[in-house]
Amino acid sequence: IDAANNVVLPDPAVTTPVSTPAHIRIIFHVDSLGQVRLLKSVAVLSRSTNNPSDLALVTDETLYPNFVSPGKRISAAAFDFGDNQVIQILNQVAASAATAAANGANATNAANQVLLGADVDARYAAFVSGTILNNAVGGAAVSAKNGAVSRKNAGGTALQVIADAYSAATNDARVVTARTNALALQASSFVPDNRYAAAVDAIASAAANAAAASANSNLTAAVVGSNATNAALAALTNAQTAPSIVSPGYKSFIATSTFQSSAQIAGAAAASAVAQAGSGTASQLQAKANSAALKALTDAKVFAAADGVVVNEVLMGGTLAASGALSGSIYLGASHPTNPFRHRMHPDHTIGYPITRNLSIQFDSASGTNAFQTASFGVDKLTGTYREEITGLHKPLGTAQNIGLITEGTITLNRLSLVDTLNQ
Repeated sequence: IDAANNVVLPDPAVTTPVSTPAHIRIIFHVDSLGQVRLLKSVAVLSRSTNNPSDLALVTDETLYPNFVSPGKRISAAAFDFGDNQVIQILNQVAASAATAAANGANATNAANQVLLGADVDARYAAFVSGTILNNAVGGAAVSAKNGAVSRKNAGGTALQVIADAYSAATNDARVVTARTNALALQASSFVPDNRYAAAVDAIASAAANAAAASANSNLTAAVVGSNATNAALAALTNAQTAPSIVSPGYKSFIATSTFQSSAQIAGAAAASAVAQAGSGTASQLQAKANSAALKALTDAKVFAAADGVVVNEVLMGGTLAASGALSGSIYLGASHPTNPFRHRMHPDHTIGYPITRNLSIQFDSASGTNAFQTASFGVDKLTGTYREEITGLHKPLGTAQNIGLITEGTITLNRLSLVDTLNQ
């Protein structure tokens, strides 16, 4: 009620203070590259009985037998993660079938192409072990050596030597070819995968840095070239062993008969929808075909199986530091086992609604004591504001109906470990 005694609806974009706020635990891990992960749970285990302080952080339960017991498991009960990439690949199956059907092509064949490309790790492995990238290794090393030695012999400064080595490596024809190929593979990937271009860039940078450092140390041209080659080969090895961008659950799901049947199901439904529509624009036919394909996959319980795939971590964007910010998204499928619309008191609810939780955290500035302020001996902490917008749990809000449920509160993070690698 406002000052004029009128009923005024609350602004859905502004949170309402409550007298009894909820208190939840949240777990973040930061690796050596600065990548932040939101974890559902993590176990703290000893690597050796002879050195109990040598600890490992383990999120993969299958690795527990490899470590010395007992350990301690820390869990965040307020967070459950479905695998959004599994849903994305099924949406791609439906979309490919719909596009083909709307254009008079074979919808099932088009959907099958998604199945063939679903194994993103096999596709990436073929690239990093292929001739094009291996040629780029030699090209980057030779060009970096030539650029560095040439500039050094001309009396260039250390920075000029580095710049010329990098320019020569990145502009080598074999490196350019590899990067063009990498970008094309990234663009055609059914799951976002930036490893291709990162591999090429890492090889060129490694060769350039090694060549420049060697040239600036007045080493012979032969040694400069050898060091550049070794560095480029090391970068190639790192690229070949780069972590997967998909979860173990994703890999298991795409190998199931349920997923393998999705192309036939989606293709048949899309083709039937276009045939029944009779006429319409390409976009209209595509929309009908896509809806039919998605419904068919839902009716066949393919999406239900996909919703059952769970993950233990979610990648976050941003920096975990004073004045920094983090953002990320959690997906919980309609048929996920812990979907709040499905619980034992409502056995008639066989399916819920897909829920997305968009998280954003703004850490307090570094002024004062928040630059990892010391809370107690051996414990550092950060403070800030936690904000979450949830869609699917409630009807869309706002005049444009584009606002979810918004929650906001303070956050305090206590640093528990300096271990920067999980599951090792």
